[in-house]
Amino acid sequence: MDGTVIDSQMQLGQLLVRQGAVTQDQIQEALREQRETGHQQLLGEILVQKGCCSDSQICRALSQAYGVPYARISPRLCDPRIFEVLPQAFLEEHGILPLFRVHNTLTVAMREPENLFLVDQIEQISGYETQVVCAADKDIRATLNSYSPDARVFVADEVIDELELDHFKLVENQSPNTDVLAEAAGQSSVIQLVNYLLCDAVQCNASDIHIEPDEKSLQIRYRVDGKLYEKMRPSHQMHAAIVSRIRIMAELDITRRQVSQEGTIRVLIEESPVDLRVSIMPGICGEKVAIRIVNGQTVLSSLETLGFTMSNLKFFRGLLESPSGLILLTGPAGSGKGTTWYAALSELNCEQINICTVEDPVRNNIAGVNQFEVGSQAEGDIPTMLRGVLRQDPDIILVSEIHEQKTAKMAIKAALGGSLILSSLATPDATSAVTRLVDLGVPSYYVADALVGVLAQRLVRKLCPHCKTGYKPSKSIRKVVAALGETVDTYYHATGCTSCRSTGFSGRIALHELFVPDEALRELIYDGTRSAALRAAAMQQGLISLARDGIEKVRAGIISIEEVLRTVRVRDID
Repeated sequence: MDGTVIDSQMQLGQLLVRQGAVTQDQIQEALREQRETGHQQLLGEILVQKGCCSDSQICRALSQAYGVPYARISPRLCDPRIFEVLPQAFLEEHGILPLFRVHNTLTVAMREPENLFLVDQIEQISGYETQVVCAADKDIRATLNSYSPDARVFVADEVIDELELDHFKLVENQSPNTDVLAEAAGQSSVIQLVNYLLCDAVQCNASDIHIEPDEKSLQIRYRVDGKLYEKMRPSHQMHAAIVSRIRIMAELDITRRQVSQEGTIRVLIEESPVDLRVSIMPGICGEKVAIRIVNGQTVLSSLETLGFTMSNLKFFRGLLESPSGLILLTGPAGSGKGTTWYAALSELNCEQINICTVEDPVRNNIAGVNQFEVGSQAEGDIPTMLRGVLRQDPDIILVSEIHEQKTAKMAIKAALGGSLILSSLATPDATSAVTRLVDLGVPSYYVADALVGVLAQRLVRKLCPHCKTGYKPSKSIRKVVAALGETVDTYYHATGCTSCRSTGFSGRIALHELFVPDEALRELIYDGTRSAALRAAAMQQGLISLARDGIEKVRAGIISIEEVLRTVRVRDID
């Protein structure tokens, strides 16, 4: 965008010509008509009436000229909770639409962004600072009508044309339930809405879709960068049809509505495969649906992109070169353990090594790796499948998670027997993995002999590079940083802009804590030393905690200190 400022209708015309929306002759003819009618209409209105260009093209030109964003408005972009900050009559009279509020800033859509008097009125009536986006008058009016007191009804077809759904394709199994599919195909609006949600969520880089019924409403939310955001509120009457359509796509039994069900949907979006893990559970207000998005194009990251410091990356790669032993990844659900293991497998994968996995479920296929999914065979629990994999002459085995005694003992036995075992545990930090294995019944001397290293990790949101702002944090926050023995010259926090959907964040990065026991620490493990004492000894020998790794990323301006303190528990701040 350039910095053009419109001082006359002629300059708007020249901007439209420069954009290729109209010709110079059309501008001259419209100006002549404007003069003949005594300037009763604006130049843009005349051009639209004569069919020379569209109202959207006029708005784009105005937004460029005045340096404000252009937005294509539809009912789903309007937050119903903020809609009533301005009187309905005022909105209809001036053709303005409140979209959403972030902190004390209200974003409104207007046809005429240059009307500073109207902006001042909005601020006085609403009590909020106002940020303007430019939108077509017909889109504003249509959305106002859809949210009028007597017509607040969601129309599914209005969101469909914003994405090219020709690029969306459902990958069906060999024997689909054709009768049910044919019956559902008649409900075109529901099919289009579900397709839109799946396609849009992928393009928004969402990890999950939540479809949540209440007594009289239906909420659909996306999880983006670890946080949930409301996407839309369709009519509550659409709930049963939406859930049925998802069941059909996942090939679940649509007649079983009182039991939990899980399934998988595979779709192609712009020729790229995307797996969707569907979970449906009955609740007191209806069935809740959660859809996990596993995008095959984004899962296989490299270790360099996961937020490792140079020293942690060097040591972690050193662990992966071990000929045998047990390497663990720890952290809660959603901390990125699977992504890290896939990145490690991709790096280890070569012709000379036999890599096998026991996963629940397989998240992504890796060429050259032998992957086995729990439950895909008779008696297919993790210990049984691990026993079978050990007969396949493996060099490296990935076990998706250790969560009970039988798996823990078998993994330790395999590690001591000459295989390199990679697995995950749900523990709050790296050193707690030792205590967890002992609690699962593994003798401490086996743990001391088998354990090669433990990597704990958490995912935190990265600051949007376009709008992050330097500031001075509170005294209590600075005190925490000082207690860690760290200093930060410049702190940044989230502000919010159009690039990050006004959240202030864009993407996520991992915090790491790498525990590599030396001989002295192995002696403590062998003697059954509990977690607190073991952790204190590891800290004395240079363990970099999750919190300190986070401070390093704060110092680099990648994340905010608030994000570190939100993610890392107080007891982890050593």
